[in-house]
Amino acid sequence: MIRALTLVVLLASLGWWLDREHQAGRFQRVDELFLDFLVANARGRFVMTSEQKLADSPVVFVKMRVADKAEYAGWPPRPLDWQMVLKSLQAYDPAVVVVPETLFWGKPPPEFASEAARALLPIPSTVLGVEAQLATSPDRPAFLGGLEDSLPVFQKVEGAIQSVPALGALIAAPDELMRAQAELGIAISRMEKETVLLPYALQEGGRLRPTVLAQALARFTKTPYARHRLALATGSGAYLANGVFVNLTRNGEWVCMNKPVAEVNALNLMTSELAEALSPQDKQHLSGGKLVVIGTDDDQTGGLARLHAVALAEILAMPRLQLLPDWAQWLVWGVAGLAGTFLVLFVPRKKTLLLGGLCIFVALVICFQAFQSSLIWCPPTIPAALLAVSAVFARVAGRRKA
Repeated sequence: MIRALTLVVLLASLGWWLDREHQAGRFQRVDELFLDFLVANARGRFVMTSEQKLADSPVVFVKMRVADKAEYAGWPPRPLDWQMVLKSLQAYDPAVVVVPETLFWGKPPPEFASEAARALLPIPSTVLGVEAQLATSPDRPAFLGGLEDSLPVFQKVEGAIQSVPALGALIAAPDELMRAQAELGIAISRMEKETVLLPYALQEGGRLRPTVLAQALARFTKTPYARHRLALATGSGAYLANGVFVNLTRNGEWVCMNKPVAEVNALNLMTSELAEALSPQDKQHLSGGKLVVIGTDDDQTGGLARLHAVALAEILAMPRLQLLPDWAQWLVWGVAGLAGTFLVLFVPRKKTLLLGGLCIFVALVICFQAFQSSLIWCPPTIPAALLAVSAVFARVAGRRKA
């Protein structure tokens, strides 16, 4: 009885202390390594097959078709065109608007540039692309043109960054009037053999800067960069809020499958105030807090805006990682405590360490299988610690005889 009460007090005190330390992030790295291991062994779940379709995607591509360029104020579209599209888009309350192509029209800014900038104000989150090129030599410093403080930096990077494509130079940035209302990001793609790759990050000055692809996902999932984790070793990928995982290559790139994505003709948005140009299907595509990608398009798969829309839709169509809710984690801790009590009260001292280690192993296997089948996982630190301490206590104060 005394042993049982002592164990209960010990485990309760240990659980309280571990929970407090866990909430403070003391064991976060251990849990992250365990999650990386789980993901590395279930990568097939995050690979889109050629037959898989994008159903109910939160991404919509608003395309300015080359075939319709005579209908615009100029080509590439001028500020007046962008003002009309963005103003009409406001009625559908998009969560995030992404413009991968650089909105620069020369100096001085042309007519309606300030009106186009004001049209961004009601949109809660906007990412504008900065045209760039990759470095021919990673040893040469990148030319950022004074935009060093305007481009975010990844704060949580794990693994060697040398394999990540290096930024060579920024070529053109959006008009200064547009910059004040949006976050700037590097928009770039590259081809490797016949595969289209979108870098998720670019190497610059010994650090990694997120591209438009990463920034759009961070905005849409409401993931601050302090929690936006990029892993380049085991389980290569990016971990965002709400269980979103981006399956990346070891170079930190997304392999684009060029799936069909929901599309809306920008001309229909521009004329929606004059006539009922938008179909019910277009309105459905735009409504509901969508991630809207806008850009020119020649109805081919290689345009920068289309590539980003497709990649974002593919990523958000992937299954989500499911962390056990708090109440379920407490239940797991309770089971670990009961297993520890069993070790103290019923297992001979000589066998407690072996059986305690076996309990930890079985628990990890169960977690592994649950992740393989349903992508559900539980941080292992606290239950493993409870079992380990129980085994040690049982070895010292457990049963003497079998």
